Amino acid sequence: MTTKKTNPWRAALAAGLACMAATAQAEPAPWGKIKLSDVVQQVSLGGDLRLRYDAISRRGANTVDRNRNRLRLRVGADVQLPDNVLLGLRLASGTGEQASTNQTYGNLSSQKGIYIDRAYAQWKPSLSPNGSITLTSGKMPMPLWWTYSSDLIWDPDLNPEGFGEGAQWILPNTGIQVFANAMQMVAGEQSSAGKNQWVFSQQLGAETPLPMAGKLRLAAAYHKWSDENRNAFAATCAQDGNRRTAASTSGVLLNRFGVGELTGQLSTAIDKTPLSFQATLARNFRARNNDTTVTGPRARDGYQFGLILGEAKAAHTWELAYFKKYAQTDATVADVADSDFGDGGTNRSGHIFWAAYAPASWLQLKAKYFVTNVIDPRLSPGDKAVNRLLADVSLRF
Repeated sequence: MTTKKTNPWRAALAAGLACMAATAQAEPAPWGKIKLSDVVQQVSLGGDLRLRYDAISRRGANTVDRNRNRLRLRVGADVQLPDNVLLGLRLASGTGEQASTNQTYGNLSSQKGIYIDRAYAQWKPSLSPNGSITLTSGKMPMPLWWTYSSDLIWDPDLNPEGFGEGAQWILPNTGIQVFANAMQMVAGEQSSAGKNQWVFSQQLGAETPLPMAGKLRLAAAYHKWSDENRNAFAATCAQDGNRRTAASTSGVLLNRFGVGELTGQLSTAIDKTPLSFQATLARNFRARNNDTTVTGPRARDGYQFGLILGEAKAAHTWELAYFKKYAQTDATVADVADSDFGDGGTNRSGHIFWAAYAPASWLQLKAKYFVTNVIDPRLSPGDKAVNRLLADVSLRF
């Protein structure tokens, strides 16, 4: 009888695999070990990744073109607690700017930073089937109603730090909804002064249904900046436009700001294709001119209007859009206005075009083009026309 020798290495490998298989069957997956606090009722996780090609073409003295690849990563959680309390948490890439979460490829592929993008508590008690109120505090989403044309005043990436309140009510038997919102945002904390810098916003609006499943939504708001001339805001990024104490954008604001805003959106459909007309008008009612502080014209007005046809959200959907924008130097505080229009900020006018397509519900392809010129070349940023192309691939998860 011949005895077959057993390879010791093969035997050891077989024993190891058998042990691993037994362990995998005996122990649950790591996610199964996670235990949440008893007060947590529900947790929703999500985020998005955007890959962008950003091409900037500048015309004017001492200007250079710029081409860069960029990414934006955002990961967050909504945690539902008892008594209608919600915790909103989100981390995002970026460099700590108030109006952008982009990171530019470069620095020999060095690691990129992650920042607290949102961290807030929100209470939304159940009052009535026809109405609700919302109270929010922390680093929060914009508590005011806004639409795309509103980026004349607020960049979509801005998450204010402070307090927000909202109330809405549907008028019985009419379908008309009325709403009121307010925000108190800390603009600057002054360690060596008795006062901090704030923004106080109030907004009133209404929405009414229209024939053919359409609706019209209108809102009026006033944004009062307090002690804005006391110190610079020390923001990570200061944008072009406003008159300041220094030639650079890091100086203290010279003008005062009390910005009135009127925004409207008409929503309808053409053969089941969504169509949205939008417009925003703005005027800085506290703007000064021709005194010892501010010289030159009273450049205090701005507007943006346009339309969006379609909505690239569900699988195999698309959208096309056009907007016209005009923002005089001191129409609003440049540091919180849209950061993509030209080089961002104010004292610029031009046109915005985009086309987008969603091959799947979690994927969107988008190309956006800006054609802009400076309104008053005597003021920041000088005579510098800027055209800009943004090509995005966005993935939601």
